[in-house]
Order: sequence, then structure tokens, then C-alpha cells
Amino acid sequence: MKTNVFTYLFASLLILLFVLTGVEKVVKFQEFKAQMSLQVFDKSILPVVTYFIPIAEIVCAGMLLFAKSRFAGFYLSALLMLAFMVYAALIVLHLFENHPCPCGGPIKHMNWRFHLVFNSIFLLFAVLGIIFTIKERRLEN
Repeated sequence: MKTNVFTYLFASLLILLFVLTGVEKVVKFQEFKAQMSLQVFDKSILPVVTYFIPIAEIVCAGMLLFAKSRFAGFYLSALLMLAFMVYAALIVLHLFENHPCPCGGPIKHMNWRFHLVFNSIFLLFAVLGIIFTIKERRLEN
């Protein structure tokens, strides 16, 4: 029973994060797109990344809602948070000259060091969600 509580807790926190950030990016898409155009990424991949991020966040939140897709949702969450964490780490290490924040929700008001800590914590939630889901499946079998 403890595992279930933690699985739901981690899924709920990740859902809240991805709904807040993903929906804001969709609602304020032109602003998000403008921020993304200032990123250091190769300009040829920017259109794909600009659409992929909010869609992936919303899809991930949806996957975490349902027991059948929650495990995959935790994996997608971990991949997203790892990517965001690596990006924040590269900025904290001063490897990029330009570093606007195309983030959504209250996260856009954080400094980059706090971003790194915040993303690390949510990556931990996703990894723990994976571990607890595996334990739940073993107990069921």
C-alpha cells in the first residue's frame, strides 16, 4: 500500500508540473515560440522542438493519469526532466552566451541554478515513480 501512495504522489506532482508548463506554452504559444527562437539550438530543429516540448509535456501528464500508461509516463517524464536538467546545467556552467527561459508557469521566474535543483528533484520523482511501479508489478505477480 505504501508504494501505491508514493506512486500516486510522484505521478500527481509530475502531472501538476507538466500541465502548468505545457498548457501555458500552448496558451502563450507565440511568446514561447519567440523565446525558443532565441535558443542556441540549430535553427533547422527549432520548429520541431518548439512543437514537441509542449505536446510532450501534455501527453506525459495524460499518460501519468492512467495506471496502464503510468509506467511509460514516468519514463517520458524522466527523459524530459533529464533533458531540461542538462540544459540548465549547461547554462549554469556558462556554456551558452544567450539563455532565455522558454519555460511555462511559475518556473519561468526561477534563476538557472534553482532550475537545475528543481529539475533534479522532479527527475528524482520520475525515477522513483519507475522504481515503485516496478515494485508494484512484482507484488501483483
